[in-house]
Amino acid sequence: MRVTVSGQGDLPSLKDGTAVIVALDPGTHLSDGSRRLAEHDGPRLNLQVHDVWFDSDRHVVPSDEHLQQIDAFLTTHQPAHLHVSCLAGVSRSAALALYALTRMHPELSDRELVERLLTARPQCFPNPLIVGLVDQRLQRGLTGALQEAFADSEMPWPPA
Repeated sequence: MRVTVSGQGDLPSLKDGTAVIVALDPGTHLSDGSRRLAEHDGPRLNLQVHDVWFDSDRHVVPSDEHLQQIDAFLTTHQPAHLHVSCLAGVSRSAALALYALTRMHPELSDRELVERLLTARPQCFPNPLIVGLVDQRLQRGLTGALQEAFADSEMPWPPA
């Protein structure tokens, strides 16, 4: 499965066979800048989830339920190409794309999965709460692989 990631402002052209996952804050809608996404005829899963890295009573916190929705979506559509988008294409979408890659390619090492994500979206900074959920759900070590991948960068992952 090929995975691509974007924000609403840099959304590429999508073919009808592309499956799309969109993560947006609850109560928000696709912006005019992503009209192509709203008009996309392929399968689409809209996830209402805030981009938070901590427990909060005021937010819809990423949860295992969101990952279950992705599981059902991937099982139903079995896409050759999956595009994951959020507002900026940096945090939520990157972490959800990493989950999809991990689920669809369990044979790959954690390091290989992170490399694929960083190749698809070099500017990403995956949401640590979602990555932790993925590690728990799939018994992986993606948190460590991301820490290793970001070790030489100006900003460590996850930030302190």
